[in-house]
Amino acid sequence: MMLKLLKYEFYNMFRNKWIIFYFFFFLILTSSLFYFTKEPAKVVATLLQMVILVVPLISLMLGTIFMYDSRNFIELLLSQPINRKTIYTAKYLGTTISLSLSFLLGVVIPYVLFLRDMEGSPEYFLYTSLIISGVFMTFIFIAFAFLIATFFEDRVKGFGASILLWLYVTLIYDGIILFIIIYFQQYPLEKAVLVLSMLNPVDIARIFVILQLDISALLGYTGTIFKQFFDTALGMVTSFSVMALWTAVPFFIGMWKFKRKDF
Repeated sequence: MMLKLLKYEFYNMFRNKWIIFYFFFFLILTSSLFYFTKEPAKVVATLLQMVILVVPLISLMLGTIFMYDSRNFIELLLSQPINRKTIYTAKYLGTTISLSLSFLLGVVIPYVLFLRDMEGSPEYFLYTSLIISGVFMTFIFIAFAFLIATFFEDRVKGFGASILLWLYVTLIYDGIILFIIIYFQQYPLEKAVLVLSMLNPVDIARIFVILQLDISALLGYTGTIFKQFFDTALGMVTSFSVMALWTAVPFFIGMWKFKRKDF
C-alpha cells in the first residue's frame, strides 16, 4: 500500500507546474553562475545564499499547499483500512523526494556540463555539501509544513505560520544573535552562540557547506565559533547529525498530531 500511495504522490507532484518551475529556476540560476563566474568556490558561495532563502520558502509554501489541497483525498483514504502512519509517511516522502529531485537536477546538470573534470577536487566535495544541505532543508521544511498544515485547520493561519517560520530562520534569527552578541559582549559567548546556532536549521546547513573552507567572511560569527570548537571532520558530522535531528523531530510530531486528528 505504501508503494501505491508513493506512486500516486509522485504522479500528482510532477503534474504540478510549480515543480517544473522550481527545477528551471535552479537550472537557469546555476548555469548562469557557472557561465559568468568560472570559479567553482564563488559559484557555491553565491548559490548557497539563494539555496538557504529559496529552498525553505518553497518547501514551506508548497508543502502547506499540497497538504491542504489533499484534505479530501486524505479523508477518502481514511475511510479505507489504511494505517494513518502509512498515509502521512507516503504523503511526506512523495512531496520531499519530488522537490529534492527537482532541486538536484537543477544544480547537478550545470555542474556536469560545465565542470566535468572536478571529481576529487576540494570544489567537488564543496558542491556535494551544497547539494546535501539543499536536500536536507527540503526534508526539514516539508516536515514543518506538514506539521503546520496538520495543526491549523484554517488555511490562512497555516500560511501565516509558514511565513513567520521562514522569516525567523532566514532573517529574525540573525538579528537575535546579533543583539545577544552586542548586549552581552562583556561575557564569554562562544559556547552559548554555538548552542544557539544549532537552534536554526538554515544556519546549520550554511555551516555544513562552508565549514571545510577557510573563508571567515562567509562563515559568519556562528560559523567561525563552530569551526573553532570542531575540526573539519567532527564539525561536518556534528552539523549533519543536527540536520538529521531537525528532520526527524517535526516529522514525528506531525505524524503524532495526524494520527490523533479528527478529520
